[in-house]
Amino acid sequence: MSNSTGIQAHEQNRASWNEAIVAHNSHKVDQDNFFRNKGSTLYPEEIGLLGNLAGKKVCHLQCNAGQDTLSLVTRLGAENPTGVDISDVAVDFATKLAKDSGLEATFVRADVFEYFDTTEADQFDVVFVSYGTVGWLNDIERWGRGIHRILKPGGRIVFVEFHPVCFIFDQDMVQTYPYSSAGEAIHETTGVSDYVAFSNAGGEVMPNLKFQTGVQEFRNPHPSVEFGWGLGDTIGSLIKAGLHVSHLKEYPYSNFFRPYKAMVSEQCEEGPRWRPTGHMLPLMYSVVASKP
Repeated sequence: MSNSTGIQAHEQNRASWNEAIVAHNSHKVDQDNFFRNKGSTLYPEEIGLLGNLAGKKVCHLQCNAGQDTLSLVTRLGAENPTGVDISDVAVDFATKLAKDSGLEATFVRADVFEYFDTTEADQFDVVFVSYGTVGWLNDIERWGRGIHRILKPGGRIVFVEFHPVCFIFDQDMVQTYPYSSAGEAIHETTGVSDYVAFSNAGGEVMPNLKFQTGVQEFRNPHPSVEFGWGLGDTIGSLIKAGLHVSHLKEYPYSNFFRPYKAMVSEQCEEGPRWRPTGHMLPLMYSVVASKP
């Protein structure tokens, strides 16, 4: 895919996400109060890999509406982390949420590739990338190079993502999509969905963060463009960029996000997770890689 076509796809996704963010946050009650009381939307997987972030300069790429970014402050002691997202609505929401919660974080509205090209190199101790991120990017090797560029020598990326196997199937578990589209666009006429409503497992989005009905029967007027990247694509891009991989793990469940209709919910201390009702599938994976 050419650079201009990739930019067009990303901008199309920006419009789709701007609509979806409103629906997603309509289901979450009193988020500022949740964070003022040291609430966190992080799960054990990323908490364990990130560790104590006090005194470290942290960047959270594709941060969505900032809840996980603010949780880096409340749960792990990060000091003024930087959150980057393509969605205007998400960044505006995150900025206001931080202010209303009395927490310090800096949110930047930028396409992730634009951010890589324009921000200072060699500045972050930790780059955090989490949940539903790389499938929106048209060039995975550029992603790996960009992460390498903004990390300090000795810095590391902590990457927790839904497994590419998870996205082979539609909600009825019918195989519909390729394991990897190798950079070829997958056009979704329905756009970014209201997965927060679909993933609701009860009266709470997360422990102490109540769920409300909010927007009902959401229909996104803006189609989206996705890209399938296999483990070899994502991990290979980090290696090719010169990062040293020290951790790789797969998980047979999905934190918060419910990918299929036929799933069983369970509650861990940090929030809901989902497992398929049939045979085990890898639904998430995590990677840690460092810059020499």
